[in-house]
Amino acid sequence: MAVDLRSGSLTSGPCDPYVFDTSHFENILNENSKRTLVPDEELQIKLIESGARDWIFTNVSDLNTYLQTTQFKGTRIILVPQRFSWDRLTVSENALRSLIHHFNIFPAFIDVLCAFGKLTSETSDSLGGCYSWQSGNVSELCYLLKNVEKHGRDGSDEPWSIRQLGLYHQHDSATGSDTFIILNPMMSFQQRLKDARAKTGLLPTWRDIHNLALSHSTWQWRWYLTFWESKLADLISKAHVSRVEGRRKLEKMPVLTIEYSDFQDVQVIHDRMNASKYILGSNTSICTKAKETLLGSSNVDLFLEELRLQSTRVDNLLERARSGSSLMQDIISFRGLDSLKTSSENSNEMARLADIDSKNMVKLTTKSQRDASTLKKVTWLTSIYLPASFVSQFLSMGYITVNSKVSPASLNFSSEMWIFVVLTVLLLTITFGGWLCLGTPKERRWWRRAQRQNQAADEKV
Repeated sequence: MAVDLRSGSLTSGPCDPYVFDTSHFENILNENSKRTLVPDEELQIKLIESGARDWIFTNVSDLNTYLQTTQFKGTRIILVPQRFSWDRLTVSENALRSLIHHFNIFPAFIDVLCAFGKLTSETSDSLGGCYSWQSGNVSELCYLLKNVEKHGRDGSDEPWSIRQLGLYHQHDSATGSDTFIILNPMMSFQQRLKDARAKTGLLPTWRDIHNLALSHSTWQWRWYLTFWESKLADLISKAHVSRVEGRRKLEKMPVLTIEYSDFQDVQVIHDRMNASKYILGSNTSICTKAKETLLGSSNVDLFLEELRLQSTRVDNLLERARSGSSLMQDIISFRGLDSLKTSSENSNEMARLADIDSKNMVKLTTKSQRDASTLKKVTWLTSIYLPASFVSQFLSMGYITVNSKVSPASLNFSSEMWIFVVLTVLLLTITFGGWLCLGTPKERRWWRRAQRQNQAADEKV
């Protein structure tokens, strides 16, 4: 049966209440246990007794039995992995409390622990820290390191991810024993530890574990920054050769044009560099602290120089990002002004053409008025002369003759007069009928109505 330690205190040994607020750390653990820790049945931690044997614990009872019976003196390494990024640590709350009680781990370790867990967003990239404590013959140190690794996911524009590794170390100078708890030991970290043991043929000391953790969090940053530097260089080069003003008539579009999305990409790089600057500063502080308190070797100076070099690169990239962002903003603003100028010119040209069209319409209207006046005069003249012309022409045809030999004078009608009248009426009827037919809309003509009626009758049948 697993012993439930959740109702007890966080540590079993004495803890200076002026230094550590144990109730605060207890509340932090209670609030984050479901997010950070797995249930008892999902427990899986690995314990390495350097030079002796390895253990894998999958239930709390076996872990408690080991802690109560072990007599091991030496370097002990406890690996607490995550199944994948931003997942919970594979240690349960009961197992964690058993480790804390048995080794009397100082409460500051909870701060490092709670940086892990499920649903932790990328804002936790700004977390970190290094804490040390000395009590009698026992010294403790824990810190949270940030590293970058390629995640290997297909279809991602950003191949790098920020990883974190938590390390706790307890050194007992009286017995010479060292206990490590490593949170989220990445596969690359474990592989380097395995390869180092194989190459040296020696068991790792506590200094070797610290050197490995610091080294693992140091050397990949140069390639991460190189990736973003190449992205930034492409965007800045694009801004340098980009066409500033808009396209003119009969001109081809420029090959490179700065868009607002390019400005957003520069801001993404600027944000990544700000996060990198904080993380590199945190890692540098941890290296400095480790050198002062434990290591004091030239190896740490090597890590510090590399971290400082990459920090300098970050500062340079931040300045370049600000400069490139300012240039892109100026280009976009100038292009907006140029577009506004072009739009104004087009509006003026359209207004000029509209004014010309208006003047032409006035001229056409004036001419139409003159033509209408002339037509009116011609119509009046025609109405005056047409009857006289008709009478003159009709009389000249000989259908009517005037007999002036008798008194009074008389009119004689020719026998062909009736043919003239019949033909005139017939032609007049045909003329008016054709005029009415042509003036009627197509859909209202009588034969089309008859066709539609016949078609409707056929459909009903």
